[in-house]
Amino acid sequence: MRKEDSDKILHAWEQLRKSDRDALALFFRLTSDLLYRYGMKLCVDEELVKDCMQDLYVKLFQTAESLPALENPLFYLFKGLKNRLLNAIEQKEKITYYSPQEIQFQADFYYEAEGENDSIDDEMREKFEKLYRCLSDRQKEAIYLRFQMDMTYEEISQLLGINYQSARNLVYRTLEKIRTEFASFYIYLFF
Repeated sequence: MRKEDSDKILHAWEQLRKSDRDALALFFRLTSDLLYRYGMKLCVDEELVKDCMQDLYVKLFQTAESLPALENPLFYLFKGLKNRLLNAIEQKEKITYYSPQEIQFQADFYYEAEGENDSIDDEMREKFEKLYRCLSDRQKEAIYLRFQMDMTYEEISQLLGINYQSARNLVYRTLEKIRTEFASFYIYLFF
């Protein structure tokens, strides 16, 4: 995420904390697409994701004056949405406990190889798809949060329910796995 976008979100958050109704609209415009994409990676039920998002934004406005000062409001939103989705899934499926580790993380990929040789591209795609299937949902989510959403290891650890060092190790080991498999290719991952 660009620094400029992050700064706009932070400014809108600060205005929202002052119960500024216009700030809620701006905050929604700046964050709703990101929140929706993250929600859809956690749950394929589009209506459930939208309902949980709506509940979250309403709750934010209702409690605006008591919202904490944050460096990364997206982390706060992601955590809130993930918790709401877990609770909604528990109620929907009448499960007594549904842990964050049991949520499947749905990620898409895109790769770009240098050169224009189609046979190499086909080989690369096959290797990438094989590696992608080997990554756990937690690995996919950790890489997405770290490199697409620019979250800190502390934030990743809280979202995944693991300690700080485990979050660092998870990202590092996932990158090592990818580097080992694709040592001769330039790749860009977009989960």
